[in-house]
Amino acid sequence: MALPSIFTPLRPSPAAPDTPDRLPLEQIRHQLHQALHDCRSFDAQRIIYRINMAGTPADLWLLRSDLYQCIARARDQTEAARRINALMGTFSGWVPAAQLTRI
Repeated sequence: MALPSIFTPLRPSPAAPDTPDRLPLEQIRHQLHQALHDCRSFDAQRIIYRINMAGTPADLWLLRSDLYQCIARARDQTEAARRINALMGTFSGWVPAAQLTRI
């Protein structure tokens, strides 16, 4: 008997009919890079590397906390929350709607 994976909810469903307009992986990466546009720290460089190496939109979704912390250090928490919340539509169709929550 196979054990269910804890990552199963993060896997996108294959070409569901209600998700025809999912953004490609490269566009999602671009949006995350834009969120970090004024962050110049070593942490920002590490996050950019992780964005570039992510293999799936779910991998990128899991980087939101790191992005938030980096932006909050460079600017403030309000700006970090605004930028992270603006990314929610980017993951539409890739992440279950129940997980698309605002900060």
